[in-house]
Amino acid sequence: MNTFDLTIGSRNVSFETGLWAPQTNASIVMRCGKAVLLVTVVAGEDNPEQDFFPLTVEYRERFGGAGHFPTGAGRRELRSSDAETLSSRLNDRSLRPLFPKGYRRETIVTIMAFSGDETLDMPTLALNAASTALMISDIPWDGPVVGLRIVRKDGRFISFPTPEQTDGSDMNFVISVAPTGIIMVEGGASEVSEDDLLECLDFASETAQPILEAQRRFQAECGREKMPLVLPEPDDPSLLALLKDTEHAVQDALHKGDKRERSLALKKIREVVLENIRVESEALGVPFSNSHWADAFETLVRDNARSNILNGERFDGRRLDQVRPLQSAVGVLPNAHGSSFFCRGLTQSLSTCTLGGPRDALRLDNMFGSQDCSFFLHYNFPPYSVGEARGQKMPGRREIGHGMLAQRALSAVIPPQTEFPYTIRLVSDILSSDGSSSMATVCAGCLALMDAGVPIKAPVTGIAMGLISENGRHAILTDIVGDEDHLGDMDFKVCGTKHGVTALQMDLKIEGLSRETMHQALMQARQARHYILDHILKTLPVPRTKLAEHAPKIEMVQVRKAVIGEVIGSGGANIRALMAQTQTQIDIDDDGLVRISGTDAAGIQAAKIAVMAKNRRLSVGDVVQAYVLFVKPPFVRVELMPNTEASLHFNDIQSDGGFIEDRYRPGDLIAVRILGTDERGNIRIAQAN
Repeated sequence: MNTFDLTIGSRNVSFETGLWAPQTNASIVMRCGKAVLLVTVVAGEDNPEQDFFPLTVEYRERFGGAGHFPTGAGRRELRSSDAETLSSRLNDRSLRPLFPKGYRRETIVTIMAFSGDETLDMPTLALNAASTALMISDIPWDGPVVGLRIVRKDGRFISFPTPEQTDGSDMNFVISVAPTGIIMVEGGASEVSEDDLLECLDFASETAQPILEAQRRFQAECGREKMPLVLPEPDDPSLLALLKDTEHAVQDALHKGDKRERSLALKKIREVVLENIRVESEALGVPFSNSHWADAFETLVRDNARSNILNGERFDGRRLDQVRPLQSAVGVLPNAHGSSFFCRGLTQSLSTCTLGGPRDALRLDNMFGSQDCSFFLHYNFPPYSVGEARGQKMPGRREIGHGMLAQRALSAVIPPQTEFPYTIRLVSDILSSDGSSSMATVCAGCLALMDAGVPIKAPVTGIAMGLISENGRHAILTDIVGDEDHLGDMDFKVCGTKHGVTALQMDLKIEGLSRETMHQALMQARQARHYILDHILKTLPVPRTKLAEHAPKIEMVQVRKAVIGEVIGSGGANIRALMAQTQTQIDIDDDGLVRISGTDAAGIQAAKIAVMAKNRRLSVGDVVQAYVLFVKPPFVRVELMPNTEASLHFNDIQSDGGFIEDRYRPGDLIAVRILGTDERGNIRIAQAN
């Protein structure tokens, strides 16, 4: 068994190989604190006919590793949770770019968290173990890569922070660093400047260097020899000439601004040239591979499109820094609490905002337990949004990742529960997509929040940027369309308010990106965000001051901890009866904060009065609406408040004749004034005028 130790942040991390999972291409056991993670990598058989690289990266947690039972059916860990899916996606986006072109074996990277540690960011640490496993395996891979979580608190950057260090930080990013530079960024911030972001990236690059070197040393010590890449035989020149002859037609197609016309034209060209190459291959007696020549045609299209963009020619004729035409509206769904439609070019998002009480919060389960989330966003990408004729399925990794990016961007401006005690659910349904649907979700989601009357701190917008870089030339693209995303070297999404950035996601497909280019991209994105913000504010300048008529209303009251039990009652009897009587939902926390929600204002007010009555402290001179318990001459026994009773003498009751016993029945209300206490400590009362 081989091991090596290193310090990551303030933590000592141990890596070992050679004992667990010996039938894999490589395995690494990572130990840090109480956490134990196993990373395995397995490659399938070589398949020369395979025309793509099937990579799967899976991060899973075993609940028993934290002493908890799973909540799923059969008490088993079933489908991945959203958190596990996001962790898998984070690792995938960091590992995938470093596999060499031409490698086609199916490869599975499995990360199993067998023991957990709440003080650790395990998915990010796991990326370092996954990188080490690939380094020592026989699988071709151009690593290593280092995953770091960086926060900034009190003006100081911290790598691999503890939960206490993360709380109250104004920047929180996961950054992946390879020997050539940063390749992936994901995270959120509290309206920070572009210069602050660059400082964060610089800090991450510097912090990663000793960890990169440690992985190289471990590879030199126990790494296996890499398996050779099987490269295809060179193509016949006459077949390549047939492909090259289509270049003029391809250029004509690329200059069609409409996405559908462009796609149709390129499809017809591809069909013709592939048929010509097939016929010529048969005449020459050489094998013909449809997938190989389809890839070759796509490469020709890509090279021509990239050359055009470097010369300042985009598909739709826009300038490099120009945003597509915008359109937006609010209140488009009359029965929703808040709704909006946002359109940028061919990309459209229809968003709804729903307000609820504390019990509507999203419960998130993990191996350490569960927590409630009072603001969450769901993103749906139906097949019809790109013209595909297939049925809808459950949200996949892409949908969950895009939704989380938009949620992170907007969460920075959501008011705290003490100011706006509602559970907020946003849903973005993409009606049409041609690039940057996640950023359309941010813009539409912001409008839906404002339409619902959520008092957000500031409006948020988002923009997707692209990059084409070749031979020392580069072009930074604002508001990329789908084809530009596909052929570009960078997918760079920036969200924020007028005052600063709230979320950032970046994936690089090339080696290295200069600081100057990054700064230029950030400033170009800022210009676009402000342009979109001006448009949004014309649609709805400020959040609505009133909630929708059918939205729930919530009142908050504070009671003393000593009376929480009285509010709830034995087995919850009191609170259940009060909710049934007033048609409200009542929730009370351990500190005595009571949230009363419902759609009927009178019911909420009645519940509030009842709760506050239980919390009341009696003083001399107070007038109280007391409940009659029973009448036993010469007294009427009343309840002033829960567990507080007093006797009202017949002499202290105003009489208009008749028997007092006949005037009052149990449950009646009578106004009494607090006079003080007698020598025995009993409360003295009299009928109030």
